[in-house]
Amino acid sequence: MKSLKRVEGINVVPLIDVMLVLLAIVLTISSFIALGKIEITLPQASSHIKLEPKQFEILITADKIFYVNDEKVSKEELLVKLNSLTKEDLVAISADRLVPYEEFIFVIDSLKKKNIEKISMVVKK
Repeated sequence: MKSLKRVEGINVVPLIDVMLVLLAIVLTISSFIALGKIEITLPQASSHIKLEPKQFEILITADKIFYVNDEKVSKEELLVKLNSLTKEDLVAISADRLVPYEEFIFVIDSLKKKNIEKISMVVKK
């Protein structure tokens, strides 16, 4: 009868290879999570035009009256003024606490339809 060859040790080289690959993956992913962004250096143009974003302030009173930059407007006029905004413009919304929720949602929905994402709500501390 043949005797089985006795194994004196465990080959840990494959285990070390797998652990090194996992360590490289974890270190790569953790640097993206810690920074929250990927750093890149963009090329510079010799001439460029930078448009300053407009700042829009929309105020809704308890009487359901809309003001845009301290100018009284109707709902239809508000929609016309929102057409002049771009994605880079900043919009601040102030609403009386007694304003019906539907009026606030009307403004937010109108802004979202125009793909305006930089919206802030003004509150009192």
